[in-house]
Amino acid sequence: MRRLEAGSLTSALGIGRGDLVALVGGGGKTTLMYRLTQELFASGLRAAAATTTKIAVPEASDPAELLCAPEFRELVERLLVGSGRPRVLGKRVLDNGKVEGVPTEWCDRLLAEGVVEVLVVEADGAARKPLKAPEAWEPVVPEGTTVFVAVVGLSCLGHPLDEETVFRARLASAATGAPIGAPVTTEVVTRLLESPNGLCKGRPKVAQLVAVLNQADTKNDQILGRKIANSILKGSAHYDRVVISTLGAQAPIREVWVP
Repeated sequence: MRRLEAGSLTSALGIGRGDLVALVGGGGKTTLMYRLTQELFASGLRAAAATTTKIAVPEASDPAELLCAPEFRELVERLLVGSGRPRVLGKRVLDNGKVEGVPTEWCDRLLAEGVVEVLVVEADGAARKPLKAPEAWEPVVPEGTTVFVAVVGLSCLGHPLDEETVFRARLASAATGAPIGAPVTTEVVTRLLESPNGLCKGRPKVAQLVAVLNQADTKNDQILGRKIANSILKGSAHYDRVVISTLGAQAPIREVWVP
């Protein structure tokens, strides 16, 4: 594999004008959605974020403001009214305080009609766990997705494969062959990233496949991330690039690898 230099999330993930980015997995997916959208917006692109499932209502400190509408045309009209901040799109705020996501076809139409130039979509949930496996109905990925990003939090390594660490641990066990309660190793993460029932599930065939190995807070984390990167870049899932990151840091990119 070959290392790339990248000074921004946009360049690290290989994202630009015209892309529809679907984020799946755990361990920093929502943070990635906000940081990436803010970066794209600041570069002068008409960039927005959205969810196709449910997310928490953005806080005042988040770099995007919530924009909800029950119908597509109303959403477009409101989105076309300029704002100094990027928007995160939903249909409505539910009684439980979550934002109800937009239909996948809305995401495709927003790009096709030129309403936005880049759209970053959170396509599943992970209950704030660093690792997850998808349920039968997940992820909820727009058909026009061009960049499919699987996110893993490296803080899962060394912890038991159970519901404390892994969202839907039973499904992760089935996808990887690792028994419930066994330590989560780099091999377990690699198998989940490569499994068609794991973090590759739902990827459109034409979409670029990217892994973000987040929470690489120490040198040892980076070494373990590099080991996973080496495995999946030459593995059967054909990842196009791997980004090792610490999304909570001011400079989030640690390493970027390609085959």
